[in-house]
Amino acid sequence: MVFREMNRHSYKQRTGSFQLHTCTVNYECFIIRAMNTKQIAQAMKKSLFVILAVSTIGCHKSSKGGSLNGKMSDMSGYSNFADQEDHVFYDMTVKEMAEAMDEKKTFAVYFGYDTCEWCLDAVPVINEAAKQTGQTVGYVNTRAEASWQKNTDIEDYDLLIEKVGEFLEYDDAGIRHLYAPTLFFIKDGAVVEFHEGTLEGHNARNRAMTPEEREELRLILVEKFAAMTDGKTPATE
Repeated sequence: MVFREMNRHSYKQRTGSFQLHTCTVNYECFIIRAMNTKQIAQAMKKSLFVILAVSTIGCHKSSKGGSLNGKMSDMSGYSNFADQEDHVFYDMTVKEMAEAMDEKKTFAVYFGYDTCEWCLDAVPVINEAAKQTGQTVGYVNTRAEASWQKNTDIEDYDLLIEKVGEFLEYDDAGIRHLYAPTLFFIKDGAVVEFHEGTLEGHNARNRAMTPEEREELRLILVEKFAAMTDGKTPATE
């Protein structure tokens, strides 16, 4: 049995929605002197092409490999997570996850929170495995609202059950229950892999994972991330 966070607290999620990346294009002004109409038109056309090209290259984040367009998550609450400036986590809500699935997108999503002992152990390993396989990860922060005192209080919990309920166990009340940490690996809108907790036999309340356990978990997660892209990673493409 995989150990996991058993507290019957509520889920939480960020209310911020996805936002498109924007960029600023800096370019030198053209000084037009002694140019005829045709030359002016050609110069304007050329400058417009350059602006559009820079905008496309600088702002587009491909959906290949599960990339996400959104706000980079604030992971500062994860006290043992050193990669605060260049991590893979982006804010996501249950509704946004469901919409991405309906749109047949390929992505991974992590449910957890920064005071969960298992999450503290898992997040650095998730980050490492995702980077190795060229992925980004949606983050549903399950403690975003203090008013959510039990799991079923989460906004759009019914929608979550509709989309991924078959992967969740029933609790004592007969409700499908999402525990933290949980990862869903989604390809073309369907869950192809699922991971709950850290490793079998690891009780995060008693101790942190050993280096050997972290490596074992990393290899497991790399394989599951790769399942989203038929085993292809930046190293194999």
